[in-house]
Amino acid sequence: MHLAGGCACQSIRYECTEAPIVQLLCHCRACQYATGSAFAAIMIVAADKFRLLKDEPSCYEVMGGTGRKFRRGFCPKCGSPVTLHWTEVPTVQMIQVGSLDDPSRFEPQSELWLSSGYSWHSTNPRTTKFRKGAVTGVLDRLDAYFAARGRAEWWK
Repeated sequence: MHLAGGCACQSIRYECTEAPIVQLLCHCRACQYATGSAFAAIMIVAADKFRLLKDEPSCYEVMGGTGRKFRRGFCPKCGSPVTLHWTEVPTVQMIQVGSLDDPSRFEPQSELWLSSGYSWHSTNPRTTKFRKGAVTGVLDRLDAYFAARGRAEWWK
């Protein structure tokens, strides 16, 4: 699977040469602020399969619901959210689904941080749901993916 995308003004362009490892909806407060919505739709991909083709996003750091630092990438010209990077884990890259050229390819598997979710917003009936951060459905997929690539400790 080939994924391509960028920002609204097309100043930033990227590609990923492999299917996402995990696809999720995050309802944490940091994601709500970043998207201006009820959640963030995110694809997690292997960092070495992702590359920027045109320009680079500006970034700012936030603490996620897990208490871990994340670096959010956005276009400095149009403000579109593009990427999310878990600063402690260089092996993965996250893509904001709204930045994909074809966001219809997104098939969420898990929903995280529903404890921060809004009562007025429904959840997807096909996802595995977590009141806080996920273990099964997210970390197990990452573990299996990187184990198959010979990297059992992907988080280091």
